[in-house]
Amino acid sequence: GTDAGGAGSGATGGTDGGAATASDAGAAGGASTGASAGGGAAGGGATQAAGGPCRSSGGATDKGVSATEIRIGNVSTISGPVTGLGQTAQNGVKAYVAYINSKGGVCGRALKLVTADDRLDTGANRSETQRLMNDVFGFVGNFSVVDDGGAAVLDGTNVPDVGLSISEQRKALPTNFSPNPLQPGAKSNGTVKMMQFFKSNYGVTKAGIIYPAQATAKASALNYETDMKAAGINVVAKAEVAITQTDYNGVATQMKNAGAELVITTLEQTGMARLAQAFKQQGYQPKVPYYGAQAYGKKFLAQAGDAANGTLIGAAYDIPEDAGINPIMGTMAQWYNRVNPGADLDFFAIESWAATDMFVKALTAAGGAPTRDAVVKTLKGYTDFTADGVLANGTNPAGKTPSSCFIVLGVEGGKWKRIAPAKGFQC
Repeated sequence: GTDAGGAGSGATGGTDGGAATASDAGAAGGASTGASAGGGAAGGGATQAAGGPCRSSGGATDKGVSATEIRIGNVSTISGPVTGLGQTAQNGVKAYVAYINSKGGVCGRALKLVTADDRLDTGANRSETQRLMNDVFGFVGNFSVVDDGGAAVLDGTNVPDVGLSISEQRKALPTNFSPNPLQPGAKSNGTVKMMQFFKSNYGVTKAGIIYPAQATAKASALNYETDMKAAGINVVAKAEVAITQTDYNGVATQMKNAGAELVITTLEQTGMARLAQAFKQQGYQPKVPYYGAQAYGKKFLAQAGDAANGTLIGAAYDIPEDAGINPIMGTMAQWYNRVNPGADLDFFAIESWAATDMFVKALTAAGGAPTRDAVVKTLKGYTDFTADGVLANGTNPAGKTPSSCFIVLGVEGGKWKRIAPAKGFQC
């Protein structure tokens, strides 16, 4: 793995989006103000002790903690069959680490990110998680569709695991808190209201689902079928493709012939872009070419070209294009671009920034002598967490349930933009 400290000393970061600062927390175990909300008012992540600002206790208080730093781990898919799949997720954590370290760290300790690559291999996800587990305080902002490997290692431990959970095993971990939470075993992606919106506003009654030949991705795709049926939309076509599929013409033909008016996938961005191009080649576009919430980002636009125009997705997160109406998105973009110049700020980057914000707020609440148990206890109070407006209100990491609120994003003239509502999220 590699270490990324990202001190960014002296930088101001522009707008303070309400992240915890070095002077926010009180003594060890101090209560978090507004723990069930997005972290309280700007600049206030935890209560102020009567004795003054939160300061490091001066020594190791748990795994990964020293007098001067707190080490956090991230195991994502960087190489392998789908190269770079989790790179922007790691980038999002790096950006937030630099942001918080520029403000003095957490109670005077700098955050230190230690990264690992699972190569899209379940065994590697397990072994890398095992390798880092006793070296880091917790795991933050991971992204891998084979995260069940790490789940087997973390099960039964008190290690905080704050990040997207993809497999059923990861979702079910008592110490996993996701910025995009889904109920284990629910067979739902929490998109019923979103689907009802597309039915009411775009006249969608028939849908198609496409997924790669990977067990977790397939299961996630089929969860959409549950939501669509609940919304009164009939799934008329389903297609499985190879993980490294390059030709989507056959799939596009299948969707066209079935009359699919909304098409959703659990493909990665390259696959979605190729599907969009295949639709364009056939002179066909569904009423709602949804592709997936993970379509957001410049990579999809660049690879799909003008075939991306008309894309419509529902999202339980805001986007940097909204910085004018939501300043935290401007803060995110500023730090992300500073730390990861030229990298795409996409769905995974946004989710991992929000995950790191969640972790830091809980860590700050633990005060100058943080322990894993104290942080997990605080995280269990986050039942309506927005990361200061990055995520939709009603996002419930502790209860493992998604928000039913969303925004509709679309591509017009080769650019992402907010379609509805004009501001905030539709509930």
